[in-house]
Amino acid sequence: MKQLTILFSVLSILVLTSCGGETPTDNPDENTEETVQLKGFESLDLTEYGFNLSVMVPEAEINGEPQVTLTERGALEIVVGDGFGMEIMYGEGDLALLKSDLQEDLVFKSEILKEEENALIYTQDIPDSGVKTQNHFFYKAVVGNDVYEVRDIMEGEYGSSMIEKMLEAAKTIKSTSAPEVAA
Repeated sequence: MKQLTILFSVLSILVLTSCGGETPTDNPDENTEETVQLKGFESLDLTEYGFNLSVMVPEAEINGEPQVTLTERGALEIVVGDGFGMEIMYGEGDLALLKSDLQEDLVFKSEILKEEENALIYTQDIPDSGVKTQNHFFYKAVVGNDVYEVRDIMEGEYGSSMIEKMLEAAKTIKSTSAPEVAA
């Protein structure tokens, strides 16, 4: 059953990532705002927490209500059930710096499993320690003129398929601000 779940996750990701390259329709305004829907997920408005954003999170009816916390360091932590935890914060989204940090880490041995233009999925392990390998993701979200760093909550323990789902959810971040109308 676990292998079937992993296979389904991989196939889903392949289908989602292979949907690019379409030619524009006759009406250029139809393609300006792309809406991504994830099965079993619903939109969460983050405006009340000081972020004019929305993001897809696992459905509350099945997984429990999202627990949203604004930390002292300015990160917005979103936890849904035991298997979903991401944080969003303003930042530079410097993937090259993260990759360098992973290579130079003196404690953890890191392996990059997937690399995209604005995203990384990686593992961290302490060799010969008996500590379970940790799965992580990092995503650089550009919304208007703002750059956000989105990642899993480091204290959480997430399986590789959930990391993939959280990354897909992170890619759904969009502005909740109404577009400005030119006068």
